Amino acid sequence: MPALILAKYTIKLYIRERVLLIVLLFGFILMISSYVLAPIAVGAQQKIVVDVGLASISILGILLIILFGASSFYREREKGILSSLLSKPISRVDFILGKYAGTAVTVIAVMMLMAILHLFVMLLSGVDLNAQIFWAVYLSLIEASVITSVMAFFSSFTTPVLGSFFTLCVLVSGTLSKDLLAFAEQFGEGAFKVMTKFFYYLLPNLSLFNARQEAVHNLPLQEGYIYSVTIYGIFYTLFMLFLSALIFRRRDVR
Repeated sequence: MPALILAKYTIKLYIRERVLLIVLLFGFILMISSYVLAPIAVGAQQKIVVDVGLASISILGILLIILFGASSFYREREKGILSSLLSKPISRVDFILGKYAGTAVTVIAVMMLMAILHLFVMLLSGVDLNAQIFWAVYLSLIEASVITSVMAFFSSFTTPVLGSFFTLCVLVSGTLSKDLLAFAEQFGEGAFKVMTKFFYYLLPNLSLFNARQEAVHNLPLQEGYIYSVTIYGIFYTLFMLFLSALIFRRRDVR
């Protein structure tokens, strides 16, 4: 399948990037520092280790998406690789799917490596492990998949700088979407209220993928929460990939 071949090709390109090692090293330093500095916070050592580790996994995963995702499309177009690939029996839909899959698999693999490292740090710190910690990591992986699809969408028609900027805007807006909606419901009127609701449903609700508080305080998740959020993430990803393919099919890549 052409999309799988492109995905493997994309993964190999990312492995050659030194940025991957830098991010892994940064994640290692960040998690170890949480273990070293935790004793300063008397009575909250374990909570700090869990919170910092989970936040590091999520943030560094997003950083990888921003660094890799936007430049990948543009780099191949500038080097003439893109037009060469598309002259072969590879459709533009296959190209979008292949690039997305390669980026998502690479980012998720790095995040899982950091999660394993975080597990060792928690064991060293004597943290009482709970199921919510593992669910929080899982939801971060789903979030990374969604953000990768958003990056693929913007990369299909913009430059790397604009693609990264727009993705960051969606990231911030999606994280604060619940708060913005609540603000509009309480203080907004007319067009502002309608526009806020429109963007609330259009943008990904990234706050759904944040279960760090439940993991830190060992609070139970609502029944069926993981299932419903997973379905939401899958459908939103498919929606963004559909839009990406639709736009990329009409784009001049010469």
